[in-house]
Amino acid sequence: MKIFGERVKRELKEQGKTQKDLARVLCVQTSTLCEWLNDHNEPPMQIIVNIAKTLDVSTDYLLGLKDYD
Repeated sequence: MKIFGERVKRELKEQGKTQKDLARVLCVQTSTLCEWLNDHNEPPMQIIVNIAKTLDVSTDYLLGLKDYD
């Protein structure tokens, strides 16, 4: 899910948020979030949904099923 991590990182940057901010909202350790974003582990589906809601993007976009700028 390499595209997932890249897109989350891009959205965080564009929105002026940090990985620490996102980890806090998701109630996970920053190290856990880093593992997901660097393709070492895959997050549970509910976490993907929560990330999409937090970043105000679709899950399809995060998973690489749709492209939009």
